[in-house]
Amino acid sequence: MSKALVNQTEMSILRDTGASIDLVSRNQINSEDLTGETVWIKQPLDKNFTCLSLAKIEHQSPVFGKIITKAAVVDTSLDNGIYLLGNRSAQLIEEQRKTPNLNAVVTRTEELVPFPLPQAEGDTNRLLKVDSEAFASKQRNCTGLKPCWEREREGKGEFVKKGDLLSRKNKDHFGNANLQLVIPADLRKEILALCHESTSAHLGVTKTKDRLLRHYFWPNCVKDTENYVRSCDPFQRIGKAREKGKAPLKLVPIITEIFSKINIDAVGPFPISAKNNRYLLTAIFMSSKYPEAIPVADINSVSVIDALLEVFSRMGFPREIQCDNGTSFTSQLTTEFFERFGIKVTHSSVHHPQSNPVERFHRTLKRLLKVLCLQSGEDSEKNLPATLLALRTVTHESTGFSPAALVHGKNLRTPEVLLYEHWVNPQESESSVTEYVFELINRMRRCQDLAVERMTEV
Repeated sequence: MSKALVNQTEMSILRDTGASIDLVSRNQINSEDLTGETVWIKQPLDKNFTCLSLAKIEHQSPVFGKIITKAAVVDTSLDNGIYLLGNRSAQLIEEQRKTPNLNAVVTRTEELVPFPLPQAEGDTNRLLKVDSEAFASKQRNCTGLKPCWEREREGKGEFVKKGDLLSRKNKDHFGNANLQLVIPADLRKEILALCHESTSAHLGVTKTKDRLLRHYFWPNCVKDTENYVRSCDPFQRIGKAREKGKAPLKLVPIITEIFSKINIDAVGPFPISAKNNRYLLTAIFMSSKYPEAIPVADINSVSVIDALLEVFSRMGFPREIQCDNGTSFTSQLTTEFFERFGIKVTHSSVHHPQSNPVERFHRTLKRLLKVLCLQSGEDSEKNLPATLLALRTVTHESTGFSPAALVHGKNLRTPEVLLYEHWVNPQESESSVTEYVFELINRMRRCQDLAVERMTEV
């Protein structure tokens, strides 16, 4: 028998290897600790089952740190001042012990230690040291760019000189003309690393080419990109799931209104993060393919609703939600939550979860998290923002636009964009608020029309 803090109260802990769930007396918990869930338990040598309420429990001990679990609440008449520790919580404690604690605790009596910022990655740091003048000099001295300079001087090709820099004319998804910066040979490897690794999350060949060609170009850049991705060690070690034979596709309704329908699901368990989260509640907005993923400690109804409220606070309440038949989504609490906010619920076919497109998103999400965790050594929750940034800012095959472009009306500023601006020094457009609003409305309408047209073709 040992002692530990149970919801900030010191109690004696008794380990019961025959119990699957913890037991605690009603005297030891507060009303707000009750989760609203119940569990049926059966005692040895007793044929009858007993229904007990569940409570959220926080364990704290200098031996294993802190864990969050649940316990069945017994009547006050059985209170003997002992907390019964079951197998589930014991497993959490064992996993917590195996996880190295890298964060030093600073108390009021100790001197604060300054937190050193991590050093910039070698390739990125080298690129930032190249200013516009040095970049222009590298362009002029690169022998591989001589044909491009000749075509620029003849004025017959797509190459133009803007200031001292050589660029290439191009059109984006909106039909607007833009300039791709022509990269000299000695900087191409670093540019490829920027567009494929780090916050680009080691996506495949197609998405890496799309990210590169938005702002950069050089002769044979497509072939170089393919070779770089196929020789990337983390990408090849994790790999992509083996493609299976595809069944004939059936037409599904195309959602044209932004945020009107979302598909949700839960994925996990992952290794426990520093914030004691093991699962992700995932969501895909069907019209824009915009992904969301919220870390949660468990996937009970309360946690699911809290995570959904976090999503809805940014995007508003949808008209329709599609989910599977998991108890977290079909419980009375979740059903009433959807009904109160006027949300129509559609459940995926039983024994056929593939009918929910978010399942495909799970495969990509887990692969990218695995690659980033392999590189950084951090837990999955710390690598989640970089993964979502990569997925939101790359072109989606079905719409022809990045999810961020359909939601915000423009592409987000990513590291490769910041580097492009560092060399080109573009001037900010001076337009009134009214002009910007009308321009944004027209751009969003055109994006929506093109996306619907693309999805119809696909």
